[in-house]
Amino acid sequence: MDRFVKSYALWCLLIRFLFYAYEGKSQDPGLPPVNSSRQSSSPVYLLNLTPISGGKSYTLFRNTKVHVTSNDGTEFSGKVRIVSKDSILIDSRKYAVADITGLRFNPGTTLGAVSAIGAVLGIAIIAVTVGGKDKERSQGEDVAFWGGVGLTAVSGAFLIPNYFIRKNFVRTKYEFRTIQIGSY
Repeated sequence: MDRFVKSYALWCLLIRFLFYAYEGKSQDPGLPPVNSSRQSSSPVYLLNLTPISGGKSYTLFRNTKVHVTSNDGTEFSGKVRIVSKDSILIDSRKYAVADITGLRFNPGTTLGAVSAIGAVLGIAIIAVTVGGKDKERSQGEDVAFWGGVGLTAVSGAFLIPNYFIRKNFVRTKYEFRTIQIGSY
């Protein structure tokens, strides 16, 4: 327990140092004042995939790994680099949104995010309670250790299949629409 308190105090000091030590002491980035006239900036788009029959819509973000099927039947895959008003840049090739008939990618879920957080917490609990000076744990540390092992195992069991699930978005069932979300 004493080691846990020392570890907790060390983490608190480290976080305090990282986030609060340099408050107000940062360098001037040399940006123009807010009230100055700005030059035109390029817009930022996302590809919104909305079911035609209604339901949950999905969004294709930058750096998402996709598998694309085009109108002529060719298939290609890669990372989404840029989404513009009417096209998508995948790796180093540009494709028109109108020419895409199907997309397959992992849209991510809340269960996946919670599983990842649970796995990290489980590993952290294991690391804190792994053993004392004599490699022996007290009864409380033993409970925390095996609880961490269980949390890591259950979270990993949910995380692994969730990571590999890819949803297929076909143009006959989904509307592919680019939306502008801002500009640089």
